[in-house]
Order: sequence, then structure tokens, then C-alpha cells
Amino acid sequence: MIRNEKDPDRLQESVSLKIPKKQGENAIQVLTKLKLLNRKLAPQMIDDTLHVPLSREPQPEERKQLDRALGKQSLSHEKFLSRSETVGSLQQVLAQKLPSSIIQLVSKSFDIIGDIAIIELSPTAEPYEESIAEALMKLHKNVKTVYSKAGPITDNLRLRPLHHLLGAERTETIHNELGCRFKIDVSRAFFSPRLSAEHKRVAEQVRPGECVVDMFAGVGPFSIMIAKRLNDVQVHAIDANPEAARLIGENAKMNKVQDRIKVWSGDARVVVQDNLSGIATRVIMNHPSQAREFLEPAYKALRRDGGIVHYYTFAEGLDSESNARKELAAALDNSGWKIEKTIETHKVRGVAPMKWQVAVDAKLTSS
Repeated sequence: MIRNEKDPDRLQESVSLKIPKKQGENAIQVLTKLKLLNRKLAPQMIDDTLHVPLSREPQPEERKQLDRALGKQSLSHEKFLSRSETVGSLQQVLAQKLPSSIIQLVSKSFDIIGDIAIIELSPTAEPYEESIAEALMKLHKNVKTVYSKAGPITDNLRLRPLHHLLGAERTETIHNELGCRFKIDVSRAFFSPRLSAEHKRVAEQVRPGECVVDMFAGVGPFSIMIAKRLNDVQVHAIDANPEAARLIGENAKMNKVQDRIKVWSGDARVVVQDNLSGIATRVIMNHPSQAREFLEPAYKALRRDGGIVHYYTFAEGLDSESNARKELAAALDNSGWKIEKTIETHKVRGVAPMKWQVAVDAKLTSS
């Protein structure tokens, strides 16, 4: 939005983050995750630079996370237009329709994948599901279909049962993420928009000439983002779900990187054993509930001189990051492989009170 100097009553001063226009989508997601985005003020575009209002000055650790996700950025203070209050938050919209006791039970977080929204509802809120879906569609004009979560994600194919609430009863959509386009079927293949910053973080570590094995590729966000960045790279994208593997192939063509991605449909243990042993410089293991069980094929995929493993797990408590590193080290006992060095450990996202998805980037060598 361009600043409107003729409406001074709606101008408010705020800390501002300046970023190139092409980084806007990723910046909004990162700032939202860090709870730094000021949603009461409207971002503004000046030339090819996006100026984003912040809710407060970032703390030193938050500055590091911003630099890691977006590169070195400049902060300043400037004036922004106030957003119109005619729509407001989901809770504000619902206040016109539902009792306050019910509104408190409606999750403030939900996923928007393409033009499909997915929200989690408590049993008490389910009788009001249509009103909640209507509010979501009023708040997000691009959303054409709303589903609620109808159960947990299955461990094997990583599918979640969904319950249709409102809009067109379809599950396919096109989702844009950081310059890549993905065809997604939310009922038949795994994809999480909450991992956008993680896809970018890992992709930016890959160097020309590498061979990457993506063991649980879903619809291909890690693989395609890597191949989109680099011409000189070879990516092997594996998924046990045949529908996910089919979508990886379609998405590779849609993003014009099919020459750099080989798609494998099947159990990663079998695929690596039969086809990919000893070839990888880097292995991505984004299946936090099962990664430990697949560590053997992961290190078997690495070249004999070693390589990088991006290991994901769930960890709890104040020592969650330390516990994740210990889990990886313990799983390598008596394997003939060891951690040469831990490159980085960080919390990817919260999944429950005091429980996180944690990423451990480690250089492994054969011992």
C-alpha cells in the first residue's frame, strides 16, 4: 500500500523493516512467527522496497533470526496508515455472531493453502462451524473453501482427515511460496505453509554441485526450492505416498526444474538401499515423528566422506534443543557414523505447550 499523505489522522509512527519487494511474502511470515508484525498498520511500497511496520523493536536474538531468514536488513522509524477497522481479526468478526464463551474456544491460528483455509475447532465450537467458516472467508477474501481438522496426521502417509465447512467442496489448489508454485491436494498429500521459512533456510545452505536426497518430500517444497535456486544441483525427492510423488513431478514441471529433480515413489529405506546409496552430500529428514527410524538409510545415502543431515524431531521442555541433539547422537551409536560437528539447532515451530518441532543440522562422517 502506498502512503497517503492527505489522511494525516490515520498516520502512526512505527518501527519499520525495509526489504526488497521480492522478499515480502517471506518477511511477513517470519515477522508473524516472531510476533513482530504490526497488524494495525498497513505496509507500504516505495519504489521496489517494501516498508513493513513492526509492533516493537526486535530483541538481539530476534534480529539474528531475521538476518538468518532475510539477510541483513535495515530498521528505521516512519509513519504508516492505520488499517481499516471494518473487518478486523477473526475474533472481532465472530463477535458480531457468536457468544463470547464460544469465541474464546476458536483457534486464532489456521492454515491458508492457496485458496483453501484449514482451522482446528474444539467440540464445543463445532455447532457454530458454518458461522466460523463464513467469518474466515470474510476476513480473507482469497479463501474460497474452508475445512476443519477432523483428526491427527497419520504417521505413514502424513495425511490428515478433513471436514468440509463451507465453499466449493474441493481439495486441490495452487499455493505460492517464495517464488515457487505448488499444486497441492490438502486431503491426499502432506504440505505445511508453516514451514515456509524452514524451506528457505535449508535451500539457501545448498551449494552448486551438490547431490541432495529429500527423504520425505511431500509435494516437493524443499526439493523444488533448492532446484529453483541452483542450476548445478541434483535432487532426489522421495515420498511413500504415490499421490505426493505424482504432485512432485507436476510441481517440478510447473517450476521448470524437472531436469534437476528425480522423483521416487516408495519407502525411503528401500529407495535408498536399491538406488541411492553413497551418492548424497546432503539429506533432508523432515518427518519429525519418524526420522529416527530412518537414520540408517539417511547415512547410507551419504557419500563415504560424509555430508550434512537435516534431522527433524519433536522435543519437549526447557532443554528441547539439547535433547534433540542428544537423540541424534544416541541414534548413531554403533552405526559406524558420528557427528563431526553440529552446524545449527533451532526450534522450527511449537506443536503443543512446551513441545516443539526441532531441526538439527549436523555434519556426519563415517567412523
